[in-house]
Amino acid sequence: MSGDKKRSVFKVMGVVLLYWTVSISLVFVMKHLLSGHYGNQDLSIFISWYQSCVTVAVIFGVGFFGRLFRFGIEVPRLDAETIFNPDMLALSLTFIGSLTLNNLMLKHIGISFYQIARSFTLIFTIGMTSCMLRQIVSLKVTFSCLLIVCGFFIGIDQEEASGSITAWGCIYGLLASFTCALCGIYFKKGEAACGGSSLKLAYVNNFNSMVMFFPLVISTNQLSHLYNSEFFSDPSLWMFLTFSGVMSLLIGWISALQIRYTSPMTHHISINTKSLTQTLIAIVVNNEHKTFMWWVGNLFVISGILTYSYLKYKEQNSSRVVKMPSASEEPMNVYRQNGFKVGPDDELSFRPSVQK
Repeated sequence: MSGDKKRSVFKVMGVVLLYWTVSISLVFVMKHLLSGHYGNQDLSIFISWYQSCVTVAVIFGVGFFGRLFRFGIEVPRLDAETIFNPDMLALSLTFIGSLTLNNLMLKHIGISFYQIARSFTLIFTIGMTSCMLRQIVSLKVTFSCLLIVCGFFIGIDQEEASGSITAWGCIYGLLASFTCALCGIYFKKGEAACGGSSLKLAYVNNFNSMVMFFPLVISTNQLSHLYNSEFFSDPSLWMFLTFSGVMSLLIGWISALQIRYTSPMTHHISINTKSLTQTLIAIVVNNEHKTFMWWVGNLFVISGILTYSYLKYKEQNSSRVVKMPSASEEPMNVYRQNGFKVGPDDELSFRPSVQK
């Protein structure tokens, strides 16, 4: 193996390992914050608000110090036109709902059930996209959805039998999946409102979320309860809160990085393999015992998601017709016209992500 190939392999392995580390760490940190280590008071909305504050502070800080020390890092400025854009406001509202419901779901379920609890995100995405575009869902896609549905209900049945899940956990899981799918659709509109700048999208979206979240934090008394509790002066609480905010910002960038150095298909495989690894780690750490049918439910869910990913991969490849450049055409322009991303101007965009 040549030196360039070795460096390429190590680079891919490093990016995938980084994605796994950040994603799994974020889920465990969120579970730690939501599982009662800092009192019985619900902090789900406050945590989401604080994460948005951290994201805004980090992006602002990077831009400020970049200009101060001339690092060459350009961070887009906030402007009223983008902040009050209807598509951006809709995105921020769905983003708030997705974060809050995801936190509430994680509060009522174990990490080992996280993959199944959020499995309906794909089904809701397919359903809403089909309704909006008025497309008929193929039998193969329907089959992949049926695998996910079967796995979801098998998993719920087994979790209920073991007494490790509540009705609220199932409800929050379904609502979190729905809002996450809706949020994904609005992200595309938000990118257009930000002129294609995904960093500006993250900045504006989290700024809006920070402002919109604050009345909820006040009205639910979560901030006042935390302020009057003994945990307000606990350094570990603020360390975990800040860490979760930084990780939630990084996960979108690392996801884009993983797609750039591999492929969208490999990214989906990595996500599901990571989810399975995350499940195994949670079972070992918490010393849980799962039945054979519980594992069957997980297998159904992962199989359904991978089947759909493979079908989309084949569909995109079959519909992509590459135009060969003539002697008078610039090759790079032709590649860009055919949807290929080449060169620094066509880097994959950073997209903030709700933890998957």
